[in-house]
Amino acid sequence: MTLCERFEAKYEPEPNSGCWLWTAATARGYGKFMLRPRHLVTAHRYSYEQHVGPIPEGLQLDHLCRVKACVNPAHLEPVTHAENL
Repeated sequence: MTLCERFEAKYEPEPNSGCWLWTAATARGYGKFMLRPRHLVTAHRYSYEQHVGPIPEGLQLDHLCRVKACVNPAHLEPVTHAENL
């Protein structure tokens, strides 16, 4: 199974909201994804970088849908820390 296939097997699209809800491990509500042994990343950041591209330096991702477990890149926007609060 490829890395992409492993990732896609860990979320379920929610038809009403359009969210891709992470169904695997979480921490503080955010999905966690094991890239390789002992290399854990946040699932929403991985999804954004795979579908959109690198997150600009100094910015963090804001969940526009306000659902921490969502990994739909269309629901994520790079913003400053101040904007994300």
